[in-house]
Amino acid sequence: MSAYESEVLARQLAQLGRDLDAEVAILGELEEVAADMEGEYRKLKSAYDDCVDRTFLDFGGNVETRKAEARLACSTERTLMHEANTEWDKAKGRVFTQNANLRALHDRIDIGRSLLSRERALISIAGVNET
Repeated sequence: MSAYESEVLARQLAQLGRDLDAEVAILGELEEVAADMEGEYRKLKSAYDDCVDRTFLDFGGNVETRKAEARLACSTERTLMHEANTEWDKAKGRVFTQNANLRALHDRIDIGRSLLSRERALISIAGVNET
């Protein structure tokens, strides 16, 4: 491999470094969205639990009947809570995928560094052999 090819490899590594910075920024944004969605889910879960508790206290009859009536009376809140949980799960999935992208990019950088070191060593050896 020539000095030119080593220079190309070095430029590619520099680009991978810039790509890594961009991917880390994306991960930060995705983690923030996931945290917001977790907060929304927890807020809605609390609202649902409060609704069930309030409704449970309002109904008469035996305990199991009161529980069933309370859950049924809060079906809208339960649906909102489940939808928020689904969105939170999707956001966690995007964070997981972005972390996988970062690991792959780190691997590419490590491979590139190894190749560049090898090429520099070969160029150095070739220079010693020419003298």
